[in-house]
Amino acid sequence: MLSKLRHFFAHYFFPNYSNNYRAKTLHRPSLLIYILFLLVIQSAYLQIRSMNPNILGFATDITHEKILYLVNLERQKSGLDPLSYSIELATAASQKAQDMFLKNYWAHISPTGATPWEFIVRNGYQYIYAGENLAKSFNTSEEVVAAWMNSPTHRANIMKEEYTEIGIGIANGSLNGEETTLVVQEFGSRGRTLTATDTPDRTFTAEVIPTTMPVPAIAYKEAKTAVNANKKLPKMLSIVIAEFMLVILMIDSLFIWRHKTIRLGSHSLAHILFFLTLLGAMSATGIGAIL
Repeated sequence: MLSKLRHFFAHYFFPNYSNNYRAKTLHRPSLLIYILFLLVIQSAYLQIRSMNPNILGFATDITHEKILYLVNLERQKSGLDPLSYSIELATAASQKAQDMFLKNYWAHISPTGATPWEFIVRNGYQYIYAGENLAKSFNTSEEVVAAWMNSPTHRANIMKEEYTEIGIGIANGSLNGEETTLVVQEFGSRGRTLTATDTPDRTFTAEVIPTTMPVPAIAYKEAKTAVNANKKLPKMLSIVIAEFMLVILMIDSLFIWRHKTIRLGSHSLAHILFFLTLLGAMSATGIGAIL
């Protein structure tokens, strides 16, 4: 039994006489099987997504409480007063997130020209200072706040001394055909009675590119609990297979180097570089964005 198992591993994963000194997993029929497997998984995923757009998941660990805690922690490190949580600003932030899903845009100003300040004033918050930060497609509260803090303009909003209150909106939905989690921060300081057309101190950083792409089915809800993360399955499987191939190629290259074997058509180093590049590209996809 052990002998058969040893032979199986040697044949499929290590260069030896039974596989012409090239692991069976690196032979063309095996590579074709990997490609077909990934195509089947991807096709099944797209089919499930088109039939059930709401069952595929979003962020699993983004909460209002955690973001508020992390923001105030950063402010306290710089000797600034913590921000109080404002129901009016939180409602404005949630409405802004919902509006982005409904009108299918990713910008501070909507395609109809609505500004963040209109959402704020509409909820009865009369401000002298106001600001907005946006984030999407992150997985945790820590990732969101870290991205904001690494951006000078977003960091300036979080660290602005004049702000006294904050509201946070977190929503799941479909934006430009992609299931994502939107996070909206609205900052403010109360002051005299203003209207939406007044121009007090307002802060946001935006390259406004309104989109008019058709909106697929929208699933909007607060992201307070863990949800299904099946949308990452194709990417995870691709990364696992690429890593597996990388390990086999490294073993193959080590064998060739140690035994000084001359083999026609061997390009293990080139293949290793290819898979390293592929892994880097796959790992970089799906990284969150801020605005």
